[in-house]
Amino acid sequence: MAFIRKRKRGNTYYYELVENVREGATVRQNVLQYFPSSKEAEEYARKAGIEFDASAESWIDESLAKTLQEKLEKLNKLRPLPLAAVKRLRDKFEVDMTYNSNAIEGNRLSLRETWLVLRKGMTICGKSMNEHLEATNHAEAIGLLEKMAGKKSEITEMDVLNLHAVMLDKISPQDAGFYRHEHVFIEGSQIKLPKWKEVPKLMQPVYLELNSKSKGLEAVYSAIKIHYDTVRVHPFVDGNGRLARLLMNLRLMRSGFPPTILRREERRSYYSALEKADKWDFRALSMLIGKDVEQALDLYLDAVG
Repeated sequence: MAFIRKRKRGNTYYYELVENVREGATVRQNVLQYFPSSKEAEEYARKAGIEFDASAESWIDESLAKTLQEKLEKLNKLRPLPLAAVKRLRDKFEVDMTYNSNAIEGNRLSLRETWLVLRKGMTICGKSMNEHLEATNHAEAIGLLEKMAGKKSEITEMDVLNLHAVMLDKISPQDAGFYRHEHVFIEGSQIKLPKWKEVPKLMQPVYLELNSKSKGLEAVYSAIKIHYDTVRVHPFVDGNGRLARLLMNLRLMRSGFPPTILRREERRSYYSALEKADKWDFRALSMLIGKDVEQALDLYLDAVG
């Protein structure tokens, strides 16, 4: 009788269709087929009448999940955090997040140059005006993000449109804060993006998720969903990746987590994880973000502990 089993490779899983074959007094297992994602394994199992519960899959390792819970609880016990430490952390996040998020999208400003643009108002020789504006706009968007995180009322569609408008201000004013009205493609990907007329409806689950009240690990999962859905709906002509990372942080911050940075050096792993998520295997993306959440918790605990 054939069955499907899960195998681990790095931060992700793959699946095998296995058949037990009896040879005398022993049983040998033959691997008949491989599935790169739980979605494909589930589809095969349904057609073949094989029991397979994809809903039981864990996006984040139990050990990491436990660590995130424990470190968040430790940070919560230290609240309210010292104002001087909070300001230092906030200033560091503004520069680091701006640099890394823009660098993932191809901005050539270095971390030091980003600091000079934001803190000293300098113009960097050899770098374009748009690259400078991407830095200053992103920093301004972080300021708006922090105000949104502190809102007592719900996050609205207009809040998100305003956040996007700030990011593209003076770069693409005709697109800033407006859903796309054309079909777009992701370069280097075969993913077919939704038609532009579907965008407003497809973004509604993102807005619902942004206002979810779940805490702890469930808030991390919620932030991951927001991030992925925003990237794959691709609601705007430009700025979708940066917006997805900001909205992910908005959800985390509203549930008590410190802001989290996906780093430039993780770019290849990040895009690979998004491709796996396209096949409904969210583990790689979840582990990547989960580890970055832990790094943010460690930074705050070291600063105020």
